Amino acid sequence: MSILVIADVKNQTVNPSTLELITIAQKIAKQKNLPVNLLIPFGNIGGDSYCASDFKTYILNINLEQYSAPILVKHISKIIREVGATYIVGLHTPFTIDYVPSLSVGINAQCITQIHSLETRESITVIRGSHAGKLDQHIVINETPIIITILPGSFEPYTISEMQNNNITAIDIPAVDKRVNCEFITKEMTDKSLDEADVIVGAGKGIGSQENVSLVDEFAKVFPHSAVAGSRIVCDYGWLPYSKQIGRTGKSISPKVYIACAISGSSQHVAGIKGAKTIIAINKDPYAPIFNVSHYGIVADIFEFIPQFIDFVKENRDITFKS
Repeated sequence: MSILVIADVKNQTVNPSTLELITIAQKIAKQKNLPVNLLIPFGNIGGDSYCASDFKTYILNINLEQYSAPILVKHISKIIREVGATYIVGLHTPFTIDYVPSLSVGINAQCITQIHSLETRESITVIRGSHAGKLDQHIVINETPIIITILPGSFEPYTISEMQNNNITAIDIPAVDKRVNCEFITKEMTDKSLDEADVIVGAGKGIGSQENVSLVDEFAKVFPHSAVAGSRIVCDYGWLPYSKQIGRTGKSISPKVYIACAISGSSQHVAGIKGAKTIIAINKDPYAPIFNVSHYGIVADIFEFIPQFIDFVKENRDITFKS
């Protein structure tokens, strides 16, 4: 028996959040006394840098451009059988969601998705949100094999202490005549993605309208390596795209600083920001729940505070914000 981590793909390379999966795998491994294996699903996405002495790495020698879910499921299933994987761990992203249902059926495994926490006491317990993030489900894993998908940003990335290239097994894949051709299109982003930003400024319902998103955007540009995000209702209203939604039904983030602007602080939103190193809340309601989880709180109207803050920074050019 063993644990298999399936690396995720982002921007045609290994998603850095794959290191969060290794963190989870190591926790399970410690409790169950099982070895950890990492599978890099493509040979041309830079998987060589994810090789370490404390787990074995498998690389499928197939190009990303040749991707199709049935082909990937076929070869992942084969590796699962070879290494005797009873716990299969992946990120909850569009890439993983595309093939995991078929993989679950193919290997006759349970599948639990959108995990944001894990407990390893007497047994393995995974925790996921339900009822639009208002409740948590605590699911005890009693049977294997099982597949779990993790919300990105929910766990600390694993630190690879020692690279070991001789711990790699490359698996040659014969040429396959595909019925479906996939093309990967990279969308041009005008700001940092939520996964890459050091500072994330979140907009809540209190900004009032889509026109006021520009104020939050201008505020974010004061800080280096920043991005703008929104609460669920802001994205439901169409003020920001769903790719910018933070919370259990959106993304979990782990920036150095998260600034919540006019966000009340519902439980489902708070669950998505718990990975932030520092949380700053700006809200005119001194009793807003967001202040209960923030490290710093500013009781102020954002329409007064943000313009004054921006003007102050412009007038004091010697002020720098270190990332």
